Amino acid sequence: MGRKNKRGGKRVVPSNRNEKYGEQRNYTLTERKNESFEHYYKTQQIMPESEWNSFLETCQKNLPTTFRLTGNSSQAREVLKLIKGQYFSNMSNIELDGVPVDPPKCLQWFPNELAWQLNYTRSEIRKSETLKELHQFLVSETETGNISRQEAVSMLPPLVMDIKPHHKILDMCAAPGSKTAQLLEQLHSDESIPVPEGFVVANDSDNRRCYLMVHQVKRLSSPCVMIINHDASTLPNLILSQGPNGVEYVKYDRILADVPCSGDGTTRKNPDIWRKWQPGTAMNLHGLQIRLLKRGLDLLNVGGRLVYSTCSLNPIEDEAVIADVLTTCQGSVKLVDISSSLPGLKSAPGLTTWKVMNKKKTWYEKWEDVPTDYHTQMRPSMFPPTPEQTNSLNLQQCIRILPHYQDTGGFFIAVLEKNADCNMYAQKTENKVISDTVTVTSIEDETVSKVENENGTENVKEKQSDNLESKEVLTENKESKLEKVEIVPEVSNKKERRGESPPPLKKQKLQGYKEDPFIFLKDDNEDVFPHIKKFFKLQDDFEMSNLFVRCDIGKKRNVYFSSAPIKNLVTLNEDKIKFINLGVKIFSRTDSPISGCPYRLSQEGTEFIFPFIKERKVPILAEDIVTLLSQENPYIFKMSDEPKAILSDMDPGAVIFVYEPKNLESRPQCCLAICGWRGKTSCRSFMPKLERSHYLRLCGVKLQEKETKTRNEGAQTEKESEQAEDLIPDEEEDVAKTESDVQEATTDTEKDT
Repeated sequence: MGRKNKRGGKRVVPSNRNEKYGEQRNYTLTERKNESFEHYYKTQQIMPESEWNSFLETCQKNLPTTFRLTGNSSQAREVLKLIKGQYFSNMSNIELDGVPVDPPKCLQWFPNELAWQLNYTRSEIRKSETLKELHQFLVSETETGNISRQEAVSMLPPLVMDIKPHHKILDMCAAPGSKTAQLLEQLHSDESIPVPEGFVVANDSDNRRCYLMVHQVKRLSSPCVMIINHDASTLPNLILSQGPNGVEYVKYDRILADVPCSGDGTTRKNPDIWRKWQPGTAMNLHGLQIRLLKRGLDLLNVGGRLVYSTCSLNPIEDEAVIADVLTTCQGSVKLVDISSSLPGLKSAPGLTTWKVMNKKKTWYEKWEDVPTDYHTQMRPSMFPPTPEQTNSLNLQQCIRILPHYQDTGGFFIAVLEKNADCNMYAQKTENKVISDTVTVTSIEDETVSKVENENGTENVKEKQSDNLESKEVLTENKESKLEKVEIVPEVSNKKERRGESPPPLKKQKLQGYKEDPFIFLKDDNEDVFPHIKKFFKLQDDFEMSNLFVRCDIGKKRNVYFSSAPIKNLVTLNEDKIKFINLGVKIFSRTDSPISGCPYRLSQEGTEFIFPFIKERKVPILAEDIVTLLSQENPYIFKMSDEPKAILSDMDPGAVIFVYEPKNLESRPQCCLAICGWRGKTSCRSFMPKLERSHYLRLCGVKLQEKETKTRNEGAQTEKESEQAEDLIPDEEEDVAKTESDVQEATTDTEKDT
């Protein structure tokens, strides 16, 4: 019931809107111009003078749309064939208002033609039916995880990490998750290894952004990833294994430090930066970036590789951070030259000289020239190294991506390799490295502004305090004399006492919701695993202890699966860190009286459980896929001969429909596993709506993108609706329950007929 006004009468709306709300103002676009920005980067000479106009004009244009196909799997190659044959081939002769439209452009530096660039506006998409169909296809495939819409330069850091299936990987500042998803794809690049030995730990300090990352990562259905919520500059040493020989802590083989930055390389997708930009933002973030890089290198294994990246053009956030850490490490860490590792990518070498500007726009080339009044705003680490140090640091091996090179955003990448252990927490004062017992006179608060969202830039501001990186602090007593006060944090192992890891001064406060527990199955869980093992005839080498549930009371609704290292990290570090999400759903409960097992398979985890199942597998043809996915409960007699015979002799319950190409002419040319159900007289698939569309496209079916659809002949529809006796278990919310949820699908032959 609507709310009445206080006097009981009808609400009177002013005839002239301005009478009540004042003068109506029109929305004005942000002016893409900032004199301070132009003056700053012209003075820094980040490019030759002849390129400046081209650089500025490109920064003021909108950023093109880019996307990549997920992974290097055979299914990704099938999607590439589909998109090139069905969509890109029809776009070479498109004209809008008499002007030819640019065709899609392949990013040359991305392997296997899996990344593409589109330069179309929303108005152009609305005007062209071909562009509209392409847009609908991209949206649908993005939701299923087969395509990832991501900024071009954001794809670069994972490509230079050289990831192998056995690597232990850490993403320190992972949200919103596009790069994390790319790391997972490379970890699973070998299709012959369904569950790799390695894993990915994705961390972010912002609790809300962690849940955005869950959506991004879960589309890949990997058991080898976990999402955690912690301040990356004080990440604890996680226990990997514990036994008679002692405790083994995780040392990562690959680390990605895509740190919070001012984001002035993203002006093309975030025009608001033009209005807000000021040089002080980079200076506020400089200390945090150094701490993040130091902590990352401390967690890195000897021989491992760390990639430091920002979407900033400012040398104070880029080369200055690298130079300070390299000087501290004294040769135990070196830069890796990657200029030739990505053929087709245009880039500039890292800077070796730069200047620092204060708030009054006064430039300084050396720390010694800075007045005492500005020592609280500037740090010695912000200035370039001496000429003698420059030759040994090799800062030119960093790479800078400038927007006008290949119509992208701005980006900075440095690849570091660790040659030996070192003390990352020694302080550098006046270009000299002193011992790890350091004098610290103040703790500064910094405002952190992170501009990092590949699918749409987002600014997240948070306050963080400098962590004391030393064990001694000078304080002033009543007589104004300095005395040493030793800070001895609680440590849990000898390695931390030796200074290899800086423990946080105080326990981090947990943010957000309290997560349900991750309860891994044990031998005494006879109410879950024995039924599953007996019904599906699981192989003896399947490790039951890698299964877990999220509740310890009552019926277990879902059963999840994770790799063995992820399980160890969770069970051995529950008191150290907040776990947000991990594992893939592999079984769902269904109390059907016609089934011999209270659990059915889940499509999300079918790929990983498939190699361990001996029974309940049904081989099918492409035509059977179309039957299963375009009809809700097809009768068993509608299937082809082989699956029809197998299903007829099989007891009711969960099954896996397996498709394998018979020859090179078969379509699709990739193996598919579909989670399904065998009823009394019919069968069905358990698959979300958009994923059904994806599988139908792979089988050569053309989908008509519209809401209304025609049904089968009335008699046939009535006949199928009489299957009341055929008990089928209830579905999850994300599964299409009725035939009207499935988009109309007709093969080319049927359409011609």
